[in-house]
Amino acid sequence: MMDARIAKRVCGIAPIVMSLIALVLVIEGVIEFGNHPPADEGWQAHIFQILMIAELPIIFAFVLMNRHSLKRILPTLGAQVLLWLIAAGAVRFFSL
Repeated sequence: MMDARIAKRVCGIAPIVMSLIALVLVIEGVIEFGNHPPADEGWQAHIFQILMIAELPIIFAFVLMNRHSLKRILPTLGAQVLLWLIAAGAVRFFSL
């Protein structure tokens, strides 16, 4: 069984990494297609969508595992939420 500290660490880091990967996918899509994506969304959009949705339960689990020390996790939680919003906002910004 996974140690609780390791689970907390993974739940803290995974959403940040997932958001960064999603942002890289948006940038790669813009480089490849510009602001005119193909009619079929392509693999980038599908992976992006999976990453963005999969992050939400992990962030929720992170908060639940650390509910007794919310002040301590605020910087990590803030980074998770900020990067999620940046990745989602990049799609809107580039009109993809």
